[in-house]
Amino acid sequence: MMALFDNMNLTTSQGVAPGVVDYYERTLIENVRPEMVHGRDAQKRLLPEHNGKHVQFRRMIPYEACIEPLKEGVTPDGQEIRQTAFTAMVKPYGRHVELTDELNFYQLDNMHQEVAKLLSDQAVLSLDTICRDAINAGMNVQYAGKKAGRTAITAADKLTPEEIKQAVRTLRRNNCQPFEDGFYHAIVHPDAIYDLTADEQWIDVAKYQDKEKIERYELGCMYKVKFFESTNAKVFKKENYLYGTTAALTVATVDADGRCITVSEALTTDAARELTGKLVLVGTEPMCVDRVDAAGKKVYFRWMPDASVSGAWNTSTKITPTGGGADGVNVYSTVIYGQNAYGDIELGMGGENVKIIINPPGSSGAADPLEQRGTIAWKVKGFCCAILQDAFIVRIEHGATA
Repeated sequence: MMALFDNMNLTTSQGVAPGVVDYYERTLIENVRPEMVHGRDAQKRLLPEHNGKHVQFRRMIPYEACIEPLKEGVTPDGQEIRQTAFTAMVKPYGRHVELTDELNFYQLDNMHQEVAKLLSDQAVLSLDTICRDAINAGMNVQYAGKKAGRTAITAADKLTPEEIKQAVRTLRRNNCQPFEDGFYHAIVHPDAIYDLTADEQWIDVAKYQDKEKIERYELGCMYKVKFFESTNAKVFKKENYLYGTTAALTVATVDADGRCITVSEALTTDAARELTGKLVLVGTEPMCVDRVDAAGKKVYFRWMPDASVSGAWNTSTKITPTGGGADGVNVYSTVIYGQNAYGDIELGMGGENVKIIINPPGSSGAADPLEQRGTIAWKVKGFCCAILQDAFIVRIEHGATA
C-alpha cells in the first residue's frame, strides 16, 4: 500500500474505454464555451492546420460621410474596402494529471470523471484569464472619482451610474456600435456589482419582460449596458510585501543628483537582490529600483523626479509596492465594450481546437514496462486574444465596498 503514497501528485486509475473519451471531450467543450465570460463577445478566428503560428484579425475602417450629390449620367468611382490587419501569435496550452493503476483497484469509485471535471475547470479558468488580461491591457482607461491614476483610487471611489454614463458617452463618441441586442456589454466583479445594484436606476434581470433572452451570468442593465458577472474579473492588488516580511521602507535622506534614497531600515543582501529591478512607489511616485547597497542602506533608482516632487519627500515618506490603489486597497476593473473590440481563437464547435487526452496505464510501451502509469490531460492546440479597437473598450478602474 505504500506505493499509493510515493507521489502525492499521482492519482490512480485502471484506464478508460476508448468510447468514454468522446464523453469527456463533449463535457469539456460544454463547460469551456459558456464559462468563458471574457471571451463571449470576441471576434472569432479559426485556427487552420499547416498555416503557421500566426492568425490575422481584421479591423474595418468606416467610410466618411458622402456630401457630394450625384451628377446626372455620371457614375462616381467605386470605394475601396479599407481595413487594418492585426497579426497575433497563437500558443498551445494544457496540463495533465498522472495516473497509476492502483487506486481503482483499492477504491470503490472511479476517479476519471472527477479528474476530468477538475481539468475542465482549469481549462476554462486558463483561457478566460488569457482573454481577461488581453482586454485589460488597453489604453482607454477611466479612473473613478476623477482620480489621476490607479494609485490614487480609494475604496470610496466606487462604480456608480455616473461612471457608467461617462463610459457609454466615450464609446458613442468613438462611434462604437452596440451589440445586436442594442446594448454595450460589461464584465464586472461581484464586489463591484454589490455597489451598482444598490442604485435605483439599476434594472435587475428579474424585471425583464422577456426572460427567455437572459444570457448566462447576465445580472441586469443600466444606461444601455448589460452587465455580466465574473469572479475572474481583473483586480489590481498591492503586492503583499516589498521583500521578505517588510511591507514598506522609510525615507531617511534623498540625493536627487545621485538618484539615491537612504532608508531607515537595515537591508540584507537577500533584500537587496529582491528589490533590484522592482517598480515601487516613493510616496505616490512610481519609480524603478536600479540597484541596492545593503551595507549603506542606499536604494538607487533609474530615474528621479524633479525637485517639486522629490523635494517634498521626508522621513514620513514610505517606499511601498505597486499594484493597488491608495493605502494598498484593491482596484477593480470593469470593462465596457461594443462590437469588434477584441478577438480570440475559436475553440471549434466540435472541439477541433481543444480536447481531453486519456492515456491509460499500459499505453506507453517500453516507457511503462509494468503498465503502472497513465495520464489524463486537457490541451488547446493554439490560442490567443488581442484588442482590435482600443477605442471600443473602456476600462473603469474603481474601488468597492469592503
